[in-house]
Amino acid sequence: MSIPQNLKELRKLAGMTQEEVAAQVGLTRQAVSSYESGRTEPDLQTLGRLAEVYNTDLSGILYGSSRGQRRQRALRRAAVALTAAVLGLLLLRSWLLLALNHFFPIPEGAAETGVLETLFSYRFAALRAAELLGGLAQLAAWGGAVALAVLLWDCPRRPGVLHSIGRFLAFTAGALAATLPFSLLDPLYKAADYCLPLLNALLPVLLLLLFSIFCSARRSDKA
Repeated sequence: MSIPQNLKELRKLAGMTQEEVAAQVGLTRQAVSSYESGRTEPDLQTLGRLAEVYNTDLSGILYGSSRGQRRQRALRRAAVALTAAVLGLLLLRSWLLLALNHFFPIPEGAAETGVLETLFSYRFAALRAAELLGGLAQLAAWGGAVALAVLLWDCPRRPGVLHSIGRFLAFTAGALAATLPFSLLDPLYKAADYCLPLLNALLPVLLLLLFSIFCSARRSDKA
């Protein structure tokens, strides 16, 4: 990350506005904004004063290597990994169920032609694979939610309530997009068959949302 990005990240980690930083460093708000946007570059003395205000050293400003910055990035990476894993598994399960009913239907007269047993063996294998994918999605959701909760508890700057709710709604919309459209195209299975793993995966994410709100309220009370 660049110095302007690091300055902005450090200010947000400190929970300060540009006006508050400017007052402590002896600058104008426009100067702080100019440093964070990259329009101008602070001199070494100003960088040192900013480092004191943000409770870091010059390496935190130059390279983004402070403890708070590393934890903030770990939180973002974990959130992306949780979303990608759960939605990817739900999407694979939906594709598998849809393909199963389109490519391995049981035609009329299958019993007479002697292929019924073979078709059932294929279908049962595919259904077991779909069940496994649904279970993995639920496991990824619980594991990711626990990991994020640990990171949230020790993170110096936690996401706000509206931000957390927005992320939850975006995750829910993605999960619905990975399941519901397939149920509309499936000639056999209905929405309930597709959405059960989705509901199982949403539960830990909902609990994570409530935990995030609790952490934000706890931080506000301390402040």
